[in-house]
Amino acid sequence: MTLLADKADSRLDHLRAGRASAAIKGTFWSLVSSFAPAALGFLVFLATSRVLSPAEFGIVAFAASIATIGLAVAPAGFREALIQRQQIAPRHLDTVFWLCTGAAAVIYASLCLAAPFIAGWSGEELLVALIPVIAARVLFDMAAAVPNALLVRTMSFRMLALRTGLASLVAAGVCLTLLSFGFGVWALAASQVAGSVATFVGAMLAARWRPGLRFDARALSELRAFGLFSTGNHLITTISLDQLLIGALLGPAWLGLYGFARRIFQILTDLLSGALNLVSYALLSSLQHEPVKLRRAYLLGSFAASIVAFPVFAGLALVASDLIPLVFGDHWVGAVPVVQAFCVLGVLTAIGILQSSLIRSQGQADLWFYYLLGKQAVTVLYVFLFAGWGLVPLTISLVILNLVVWLPTVHMVVRLIDMPVLAYLGSFALPLFATALMWVSGTLVQQSLTDADPLLRLCATIGAAALSYGAVILLLGFDKLESLVGFVRRRG
Repeated sequence: MTLLADKADSRLDHLRAGRASAAIKGTFWSLVSSFAPAALGFLVFLATSRVLSPAEFGIVAFAASIATIGLAVAPAGFREALIQRQQIAPRHLDTVFWLCTGAAAVIYASLCLAAPFIAGWSGEELLVALIPVIAARVLFDMAAAVPNALLVRTMSFRMLALRTGLASLVAAGVCLTLLSFGFGVWALAASQVAGSVATFVGAMLAARWRPGLRFDARALSELRAFGLFSTGNHLITTISLDQLLIGALLGPAWLGLYGFARRIFQILTDLLSGALNLVSYALLSSLQHEPVKLRRAYLLGSFAASIVAFPVFAGLALVASDLIPLVFGDHWVGAVPVVQAFCVLGVLTAIGILQSSLIRSQGQADLWFYYLLGKQAVTVLYVFLFAGWGLVPLTISLVILNLVVWLPTVHMVVRLIDMPVLAYLGSFALPLFATALMWVSGTLVQQSLTDADPLLRLCATIGAAALSYGAVILLLGFDKLESLVGFVRRRG
């Protein structure tokens, strides 16, 4: 896909035929691309959590949060503008590439200069060296913005899957190798940079695109409105303000426990909802002027996400007290209630990813930005208010906050798909009911095996929960499953 012309290129247009088929194939490949980093990431997470202490885990998490600020302020939203815009030309691609890479260079230099001051303020001298290493991600992630946008826009999810799998394999290999040689925190830091480098190389090769030496002010102007608001959205969702504030207010040890729970949440979210994220945004963007198909695609996606995410996160909360010590070690027992609190957020996130895709795909990045800005401001306030109460009360308060601020998104969604609120919420009734019965059956098994071996109790609980949930979904949700299968078989 070497592009030379300045006019719009039909090869870069949204799909108009075979979108359902492309979406299903894309979901499959996105599942592959989500599973690979989740599985390898879990392997790395398991290895590092057994070697590193909560304090060491926390200092790397704090350095990563500082580096994430660089990623957050970078103009990554212009990547989404390339995906959402009806027609783009090579000049748009070149302009966004040089915008992203130029900004990344300035941001990286600023983070390197700030590292000694951050280390002095926090009292952690290791940050002087850790921040420049981890912050190198900014350079490679931003250089990959345009080729990644091309792959998503053209729904080339197979190539995305191969790229992601390669990057995950490289990151895991680097981390485990360095860990085996006793490099500790440096193994975890180096793996993040290695993953970004591999992602950049893989994206450039998969997209078969090379930037031209031009920067077109008119092209930037055409993308500016959507790109700026999407950059704002990216800033708010990327920046780890909660981790930064917890690290500053409670210290590395508490941040280690919080970061541990957050990492488990992130791995599961990437695995369960990551596949729907890219596919849904590309598909819903192509359906901007087809409201009936838009509603149907969105509701089927929401149903598919909820029947998988609800039992997984609820099940993790149910078995966390047995699972965490067995898998990660007794030194992570203190993270169990935090993990359980994050499971509630997992249920909301599974729904929220599709809500975000819908709202942004319909050209309303500004509305989503203002919503996220308000949510982030209240989150900062909550951290300051509840940090003195301890980590668990703070986490619970953040969960309650997310439940409350989720309600405005329901109004945004029902307006876009032209559907009554109760009818929309009713689409989640079946997975919610099945999850409740699953919880009851799992709890009864746990209570009957209170004095049994933890591994036996864990296996029995998971088995009973899975059987009860599956039975309810098959008995009461057969019609919806048929609709989902029918969508898979469609070619239009």
